[in-house]
Amino acid sequence: MPLVCLLVVLAGCSGLTGPTTSSGPVGSNDGTSWTVTVVEVVDGDTMDVRFANGTTDTVRLLGVDTPEVYGDNTPDEFEGVPETEAGADWLHAWGENASRFARDELDGRQVTVALDPAADTRGSYGRLLVYVSVDGQPFNRQLLVRGYARFYDAPLTRTDAFERAEARAQRNGTGLWGYEAA
Repeated sequence: MPLVCLLVVLAGCSGLTGPTTSSGPVGSNDGTSWTVTVVEVVDGDTMDVRFANGTTDTVRLLGVDTPEVYGDNTPDEFEGVPETEAGADWLHAWGENASRFARDELDGRQVTVALDPAADTRGSYGRLLVYVSVDGQPFNRQLLVRGYARFYDAPLTRTDAFERAEARAQRNGTGLWGYEAA
């Protein structure tokens, strides 16, 4: 009997948190969406959210990569930013800008998070991979349009729109793509 109790307790500690569907925890990626509240913006592309059932989860925005604020940046991942200390400093500053933009737009707000049927449900760090919409506007794409992020190539249904948004921002020297103008 003690072994059964221990197994029940351990099963409850499995770390599976976050959204559930009528059939239980999310295990497949079918384009499901939820209305959630952003409880903390971690950085420009990562946040903690609370679902209607009270559970919280960390989400990572699909298709975008903002410069790091808590680690080192690799300038060669951002076309046109030199692989120098100045380039890394530039990216760090734009990581801070992206985080501030995300906090201003999302912190404490109700948003819609949606899975992409072409993408994995969770990333390598266990974060739920989602698109975020604020007042019906796609936030992930806004990060690209405003030059706060680069597009990262992964299986997505929105690849074409994201590539176009990044290319336009690069062409116009918007945001982090304006290094030469600095």
